[in-house]
Amino acid sequence: MKAAIFKEKNLLVVEDIPDPKPKDDEILMKVSYCAICGSDLHRYCYGMMSGGTIMGHEYSGVVVDVGKNVKAFKVGDRGTRCGGKITPGRDFPNFPPRYSAKERGFLSSKPGAYAQYMTAAAEMMMKIPEEITDLEASLIEPLTVAVHMVRISNIRLGDKTVVLGAGPIGLFAQQCASLAGASKVYVSDINPTRLKVALKLGAHQVFDPTKVDLVKEIVALTDGLGADLAFECAGAKPTLQQALELVKMGGRVMVVSLAWEQVDCLPVEWVGREVEMKACYGHLNSEWLISLALMQEKKIQTKPMISKIIGLSEIQEAFQELLRPGNDLIQVVVQCNE
Repeated sequence: MKAAIFKEKNLLVVEDIPDPKPKDDEILMKVSYCAICGSDLHRYCYGMMSGGTIMGHEYSGVVVDVGKNVKAFKVGDRGTRCGGKITPGRDFPNFPPRYSAKERGFLSSKPGAYAQYMTAAAEMMMKIPEEITDLEASLIEPLTVAVHMVRISNIRLGDKTVVLGAGPIGLFAQQCASLAGASKVYVSDINPTRLKVALKLGAHQVFDPTKVDLVKEIVALTDGLGADLAFECAGAKPTLQQALELVKMGGRVMVVSLAWEQVDCLPVEWVGREVEMKACYGHLNSEWLISLALMQEKKIQTKPMISKIIGLSEIQEAFQELLRPGNDLIQVVVQCNE
């Protein structure tokens, strides 16, 4: 089969490698689509992976073989990733106690979905309902990140919210905040294409923070108080400070972005308002089913977010284009079997 292999910093090469075989508790899947995640881009451009790694964790496909112990799937079923068995409470991943998201690329993991075929533990997969296409299902994972962030944000009916960063997770967070009862959802991004999509998806107003003072604009729109809640999904140099400044007295900031370089942070501007900041990472096992239901019930839109569908042979060029400043891409999806 063909797979995109990480060779070194800024280099993916598509090569022929042996087809994988499922173990007793695994399925073998012919990959339909795999969406390119921002975390993949970071590890690619910073070289934070071991050579030989096959990335790709936002995927959908068709089962072509099953291990002898697998009962939940049969050949021909369509499947996508999930979190596994649902258990009570918060299921933190089994990471080391001083785990850093920056170093995740060096943890041992199975080959991912930038390939024509992949194996996966059957318990970590769920079937795709007929109402959801394979292309939509490849975006279940970033949707679930947004679902988790909104659910732990303590959002309240009527809250005025701001999303900083209109990438895939930001646009999903915008939609989830509206579904969760936000009375206003404002979106900030420096890319006009992303802002147009945010408006199409229901943002009440959008801002380019290079052209206006975002903090002043939000304060003015909230009767001089500030927003109730901000979702920091950008990870750009100024956005954490902007988020902390634009919320009201006792306001809340959720940080899901993975900034890999130093960002602005001047506490004297916002400490006096006793704002709260909470990090968000990953998802609960149960939240995958929430995302699946939202897509199945057509409460979440994905089509406006998908900028381009490429073949596996184009993946190196796509990574380079996504990293180019000023590009107009939002979500690029790899069609792994053309």
